[in-house]
Amino acid sequence: MNSSADKGGMLPTTLLDPSVLSVDGTPASAMPRTPGLHDIETRLADGRSARFTLSLPAATSVGPPLVLVLHYAGQPTRFYGRPLLEQLFAPALATLDAVLVAPESLGGQWNESANEAWVIGLLDAVVDTYEVDRARIALGGYSMGALGTWHLAAHYPERFSALIPIAGIPAAAVDARQPAYMLASPDDELFDFARFEDLAAQRRAAGHGVELARVAARGHYDVGGFRSALDAVAPWLAALWSRPS
Repeated sequence: MNSSADKGGMLPTTLLDPSVLSVDGTPASAMPRTPGLHDIETRLADGRSARFTLSLPAATSVGPPLVLVLHYAGQPTRFYGRPLLEQLFAPALATLDAVLVAPESLGGQWNESANEAWVIGLLDAVVDTYEVDRARIALGGYSMGALGTWHLAAHYPERFSALIPIAGIPAAAVDARQPAYMLASPDDELFDFARFEDLAAQRRAAGHGVELARVAARGHYDVGGFRSALDAVAPWLAALWSRPS
């Protein structure tokens, strides 16, 4: 598999170069180390700004896990992925003491080459900066972000050990083989719940680990309705990551 730097050459050699780095609206000489949420802006090789939100755990550990979170569709506003960290992933996964990172897309779908290069380049930069345990990296997302989760997991299988797709399922066959914890609502207006059930059955038949949570959200756009159901993901990840490789 080619690295993100090979796919269009849009990333600078050092993605988090302090000469083009802003943390929480202030020019910064380094990535943050204080716990909590941080909005970070950098610059790509083509001159475009690129933004992401980072959540650092209160507890420090050697080789922390990491969860990469992809946001839903819509015209991205600044730090568009932050609400998913605030509302869902950060509170639900707090016991893991994980680094969480939510990039803002460069426009379009997550499977477009520019976004793919941006996400994978960012992932590698954050992993190196915080000395993340590469065996404990999960990928998740909501709606369009769930579709992006399946896509990136299939194309970069060596980078992700677990998947958390929420309220989204691709129309084409799913090739990713990592264990997946899927969350979906029977009241979703955009995705038929039967499709999630079919995919779960297919993955079990193929020997791929899968959980499917039936969530009582009030439709596709009820993001907060998935909050309590996501609490089950932390122990699932902890158990998965504790198994011998």
